[in-house]
Order: sequence, then structure tokens, then C-alpha cells
Amino acid sequence: MSAEEGLYDFVVVGAGSAGCVLANRLSEDPRNRVIVLEAGPPDRNIWLKIPAGISRVFRHKTLNWGYFTEPESHLGGRRIYWPRGKTLGGSSAINGMAYIRGQPSDYDHWRQLGNSGWSWDHVLPLFKRGENQQRGADEFHGASGELSVSDPHFRHLASRAFVESARNAGVRSNADFNGADQEGVNFLQFTIRSGVRHSTASAFLDPARRRANLRVETGAHAERIMFDGKRARGIVYRKDGVARTVFGREIVLCGGTINSPQLLMISGIGPASHLRDRSIQPIVDLPGVGENLQDHLYVHVRANVERDYSLNPILRTWRIFPELLRYALVREGPMTLGASQACAFVRSGAHVDRPDLQINFRPVSTNFDSNGKMVPTPYPGVTASVCHLRPQSRGRVSLKSADPYQHPAINADYLQNSDDQRALIAGVRWIRSIFAQSPLRDHIVEETAPGSTIASSDQIGRFIRENAQSMYHPVGTCKMGNDELSVVDEELSVHGTFGLRVVDASIMPSIPSGNTNAPTIMVAEKGADLLLKSR
Repeated sequence: MSAEEGLYDFVVVGAGSAGCVLANRLSEDPRNRVIVLEAGPPDRNIWLKIPAGISRVFRHKTLNWGYFTEPESHLGGRRIYWPRGKTLGGSSAINGMAYIRGQPSDYDHWRQLGNSGWSWDHVLPLFKRGENQQRGADEFHGASGELSVSDPHFRHLASRAFVESARNAGVRSNADFNGADQEGVNFLQFTIRSGVRHSTASAFLDPARRRANLRVETGAHAERIMFDGKRARGIVYRKDGVARTVFGREIVLCGGTINSPQLLMISGIGPASHLRDRSIQPIVDLPGVGENLQDHLYVHVRANVERDYSLNPILRTWRIFPELLRYALVREGPMTLGASQACAFVRSGAHVDRPDLQINFRPVSTNFDSNGKMVPTPYPGVTASVCHLRPQSRGRVSLKSADPYQHPAINADYLQNSDDQRALIAGVRWIRSIFAQSPLRDHIVEETAPGSTIASSDQIGRFIRENAQSMYHPVGTCKMGNDELSVVDEELSVHGTFGLRVVDASIMPSIPSGNTNAPTIMVAEKGADLLLKSR
């Protein structure tokens, strides 16, 4: 028998990028009783704090959900690894920390799809609200929010060369990718504070933990939503092997693009025929639950370089120990690096009216060992990686069974639309054009992937299908809108239900042009406003 644990105003399922923001905003009013349920453990692991510790948590068995797609038909039947954070802070605790909002047109498009209140003019204040911008406040940035957004502490020689080479290849300089215009090249900004990762748990949840009206449960795996008719009343979850029940006036799903649709479907909200096939009695027939899945497919171009133009000689040898000591003492050096250092937003061709390619550069090259661990290659190398910012391919998340502990089936259906591959081929050519410019070309020994023998569009396309990976930006499976495949309305309420909302990246009707953590935080800010208004 489950243990009843009282009534809350807000039950938040998931303490990730969105859930931590909601926990803070909703509990600011002491009249609101808020509980947050997180399936993973607390975020105490030291590698969650060190920016360069990404490789240590990339395949971590307890801090990471460790998803894989089903065999991808357009990628040679390969199953693509999808890391997702399973700890306080969610994927903001394990991601590359790049702070990119996307382009204003992305959000104006959301509004054009019928989502009132979601245009760029509406969401810009929400981006600014939670931002503590190192450069100070201005028209596009806030400096009094919780989340630190900072310039890199350490700028590697090769990264500087990439920026200069991109300029010589015709890419204009852009001092602020989150300002008036995204197009151009420069160093990225990161969610790093004084050399330490600033996840949403660190920025938003930790300062709120002292509030008496906020309760945070870790190791609490949500099993199903409880309904009274079509009104959501509570969550059944399991902690320490014991089934428990918590009730709330509003149930808010923040599990992300995979977990939120899975929990909806297990609870009877989703495509009726699919649910019946899994022996689940439908409560609301919503065909769009799990549909509209989008992600950025990532293609890596690697090159051998002179020893001083790569971090590999440091990361693979005893030279890493002085750097670890340096980091421990003064929070400086290569241990403060995010997943990438420099970035260029460019267009795949003259037919495109705004940037549709993102090229990230890092002064390191990596492979995966037999255990799936990310390790530096034995030679000095650099990597430039490109994604198509607005892919047309759409996939889905579906249930394998009604078991909440079995991973759902993920079909990204990458490259289902041929335009996506054409854009990525153009992206590989862009990287080569940058690598061919001084000063970077003067320090490159040879291109190792795809390699100089891979030259034609057909050859590059084959390389992409055989080697591309996820950029880990899944969105869209609980689409916001009012069409037949939408799951939530513009106030993030689940269609056909009462007292149930989804507030995370799954509600995005189309993927933003860039990294998705900052947009997810914005969605949470908006969700908090909507929830508090209903209070």
C-alpha cells in the first residue's frame, strides 16, 4: 500500500533544467507548498562541478539515463547514444555549458503557429530575468539573475586560430551570439561561475533549499500520474523500494523530452491505440504525445595538429596533474573548459536567409574506448563539429511496455528529410574552408576525419551516415499548439485534462537555432509565471 504524503500546491516531477527553475520561482511565495521529485541522486559528484569533467559523466551509470535510439534507418542502422542528466540539475549538470538562446525568428515562429505570448518580444524578458551576465546588463541581457553566464577563463591557442581563420574564410566577427544577430564567429559564453559549472541546481535550486515550503526528494522515480476522471490529482513514485503517493493542486511534468511523454503515456494520456497495445487504459486520446521529436545531428571533422595546438598531450600524460592542481588552487586553466570553445554560425548557401549551421570548435580530439568512455586520441588533434540548426526530420518516442522503469523506444529518424543531409554536407565544406585558412592551416598536419580522400558530396554524405552522432538537444515530444498533434496549449496545460502541465523542452514546437539549455530555462520562467497566475 502506498504511503500518503499530504497535499501540495505544486508537485514538480523532475529537477532538471526546468524543474530547478520552477522550484525556485514557485516557492518564492511562502504560501505555496512545493515538492520536487527527482529520480536521480544529489549532485555531489566532483566531476559534476569541474567543467572539463564532462567526459567523466558522459556514460556515468547513476548520473545519466544513458538512452539509445532504436536503429536509425538513415544512419546505417546505428543506435545513437543519448546522454540525459539523472541528478539535481538534470542535463544542465552534465552538458557542455554553452549558453545559446537561438534566433529571434525561432520564437516568432512559435507565435505564428498559434502560441500567443511566445514571440521573441515576449520571451526576451524571460531570458534576461534569470541571467547574471558577466558583461553587465543591456538591451539583450540581465545581470541580476541567478544563472552565471561568463566568458571563458582560458582561451587556447588553437581556438584563437580557429576564430581568426574563420574570419579569413569570410565569417564576420560577432561579439554576442545572444544579441541582435547570431551570425558570425567568436568564443562562446558558458554557464560557469568562477571556474565551476553553474547548473540550474547550483543557480536556482540550492538558494531555495532553505525555504520551509520547498521539499526536494531525490531517488524518487515517478511511476504514474493519479487521475480523478480527467483531473490530475497526484503522483505515485517509488523511493527506497517503497511506493509513495503525493497529491497536488497542480501536477507539473519537467522530466524532459523523453521522460515526460513516457509518464503521460504510462498514465493513460497519449495515442489511444498505442496505449491499448501496451495494456494501458486511455484516459485522453492525444495522438501527438511522443511525436514531433527533433534533435541536432552532429558531424565531427578532426585533424592532426602540431603539439602546442592541441590539449591532447596534456590530457593523456602526467601533465594533467599540474593542471588539476592549478584548477584546485585558482580555478584556472584547461579544467575550466566547456565542451567547445569557439563557435561560428553560418549559412549553408545563398538560398538561406539566416544562419542554419552551427560549427563548434575544440582544441582536442577524442575517441571512445571499449567501455564507451570518451578519451583523447593518442595524437595531438583538434575537432570542429557542425549541426543543421533547423532540421526538417521528425521522430517519435513510444512505449515498449507499461513498465515505468523500461526505457521507451526512441526513433529520431535522422536524415529522413534529404535537406538535412545537404545542409550537413555544406557544413563539412565550411569547416574545411576554415581549416584551409591561415593561421590554422599552418599548424594542421592532416585531416583525419573524414580525410582528404573523402571529397564528393556522395562520399561526404556516406561519411555523415556512418559517423554522425547526436548533439544531445532533443525537443518537441509534447508539442505546444492547437493542431491535432499538439499536446499542451499556450499555457502549457495538457489538452483534455485539468491540473496537469508540461514545462520542459518537450513543449517546443520547433527546435531553437542552437543549444537548448538556455531555451529550456526560459520555458520554465514562462511556466512559473503561468502557474503563479493561476494560483
